[in-house]
Amino acid sequence: MSGSIVAFALAGLFLAGMAWGLRRRHGTVTASEIAATLPWFAVIGVAVAIGRSVPMSALAAGFFLSPTVYLVVGGLVSGLWVILDGADIHETSQWTAVSGVLTASVVGGVSLLTVDGLQLRVLVWNAAAIMMAIGITGLVLRALQNRHLSTHGWLRSGVLFAHVLDATTTGIGLERLGTIERNPISAAIIQFGDGVGPSGAVLFLFVKITAAMLVLAALDTNRDQLSRESVGLLVIAAGAGLVPAVHNLTLFALTIS
Repeated sequence: MSGSIVAFALAGLFLAGMAWGLRRRHGTVTASEIAATLPWFAVIGVAVAIGRSVPMSALAAGFFLSPTVYLVVGGLVSGLWVILDGADIHETSQWTAVSGVLTASVVGGVSLLTVDGLQLRVLVWNAAAIMMAIGITGLVLRALQNRHLSTHGWLRSGVLFAHVLDATTTGIGLERLGTIERNPISAAIIQFGDGVGPSGAVLFLFVKITAAMLVLAALDTNRDQLSRESVGLLVIAAGAGLVPAVHNLTLFALTIS
């Protein structure tokens, strides 16, 4: 039995055990708690990049592969909620979000210690991609401020920023760092854009912004309050952009010399 299969089975058992423990709380996971899991998608992005770049045993590497890493992170979040409930801590949402940010930062930071001769130019371009994403997100949100999407709150910015960051990191990687796009759909969009215009990366950015706004518009059904289901879908939509974006940033730092 291969290491990846064993890792997947163990991760599944881990998640099932944590989910069982969470179920014993006899409590309902709230919309704010679901929203607070968004930073944990950054942990997934960091982990996948580490699995693709840092030498490790077959079993250990299996835990860093998709979809196993999703099970592991899901188990960690469930376990965190069980611990918080056992400690009678009621600020679950805040603890969930902060712990996700800290975990991604610590895991990413430790992984950088394994790199021989970390390249300053890579860090500069990574910072440029993040700043560009912040700026573009701000411009788009300002242009759409009268589109009645206020019920999405900060998740609206999260969904858009995540997908813009995916596009800017992809563009920086292709144009400045000499990487290639491995996702076949993204690669096809970029290749088409290169054929009809000056830059496929620009078309990819436009597609990502459009996709994010379509998701926000489709889920803008309740003007008063978002349901748990809508929040969950928004988090998944944001995660679909945040995972590859953080993966790009981490992989650039770990592999480009």
